[in-house]
Amino acid sequence: MFQRHALDRLWRHACPAPPWKNYQSKIEFTVLSYNILSQLLLENNKYLYKSIPSHFLRPDRNEKIIKELDFYNADIVCLQEFDHQIRDRYTSYFGNKGYANVYQRKPSLAGQPKDDGCFMMYKKEKFRLLQDHSIGLHHSHEKYLDKPNCAQIVLFQCADGSKMCVANTHLLYNPKRGDIKLSQISLILNHIQQLVNPEQRCGGMPVVFCGDFNTCPQAPLYNLMSQGCVKYTDYTNSQISGQRSVAGIKKLNPGLWNPDIMGYHEHGLCVRSMMDIERSTKLYQDSVNGPGCHADNYNQGCNKCKQLMLYRKGTITHNINFKSAYTHYDIDDITREVTTYIQNDARTVDYIWYSNHSNSGKTCVHSHECQSSCSDPLLVLEARRRLYTKRELSQLGRIPNTFLGSDHQALQAHFIMYSNPR
Repeated sequence: MFQRHALDRLWRHACPAPPWKNYQSKIEFTVLSYNILSQLLLENNKYLYKSIPSHFLRPDRNEKIIKELDFYNADIVCLQEFDHQIRDRYTSYFGNKGYANVYQRKPSLAGQPKDDGCFMMYKKEKFRLLQDHSIGLHHSHEKYLDKPNCAQIVLFQCADGSKMCVANTHLLYNPKRGDIKLSQISLILNHIQQLVNPEQRCGGMPVVFCGDFNTCPQAPLYNLMSQGCVKYTDYTNSQISGQRSVAGIKKLNPGLWNPDIMGYHEHGLCVRSMMDIERSTKLYQDSVNGPGCHADNYNQGCNKCKQLMLYRKGTITHNINFKSAYTHYDIDDITREVTTYIQNDARTVDYIWYSNHSNSGKTCVHSHECQSSCSDPLLVLEARRRLYTKRELSQLGRIPNTFLGSDHQALQAHFIMYSNPR
């Protein structure tokens, strides 16, 4: 029955441009991202599923998810809302299929352990795990990092010796807390940058970043990922993720975190030297506490004021040129694909991002001129598996249903990574 459903979700080719350099090797692989719906979260929020027959909400719905994952046969699988109680089942079943896995459970708060987290599987014949930099998105001294979310940041080595980073996360859901979501994604991006491109040079190690970002296309948080920049002080908390039209008139204040505590500032989400740490920390403290021209009255001729404005203008930037594996257009329900459908709310909140090292030969990541000596692998999107539209999901039946075990759809992308340029 599931196979008949899956045949409707055919591959859509991305028509990639040919690589602009001659490469000695290439590796093809597929990545899948899927929020599989934690059973505990389902039980605690049953009002969201009151229109769905109860037999579709039982714990055995995970067997549908296993069959679905088995059918898609992805080389790397990133799951969110993965209950730790089902890890043995997945490890046993997919271990027999040649997969290894890593798991990051959500951090405990106030001594209360969390039941779910992020789970990543990979085929051992194609990838070797080099480093696991998984983190909890929580910091006891930062008021906007007080929720029990987590992220996986994993470094793999491919069969040809090339390396790539795969990240997996589930950001906070609350549509009213854009400040927390921005702080969470900034923490993850800082860790990714320090792993794949600590010197902020041209290019960098390829990155695939999967997850449930709880943000809609074209929203400010989406633009931070796709454009590398967002001036968050132009928006209210409820506008950051674009999930709902929640009332709010107060725009966000600059300075979402203390760079002295976190070790990185908003501009680039990195700190290049101890001198920069000291400078950004001093400027941050001055902007919050201290009097003087640079803190209270911007003086165009004051160099310290100019430096301060860089750190207090309320703009977050990063240095990875991400592109979504899926296209997102604001069009009608007939043709707009969605990733989740809860009650009557169908929208896209799940993504597969990949670092789009430019094919043009003119620019690399973060818009520097690409040097002829650049030897970084080139990651190219070959195809993506189509998603159902809201109308199609309505016809199939609200999810979870006969075919699907979760209230989200699985996303899958086919990549080619070229490496070892001649």
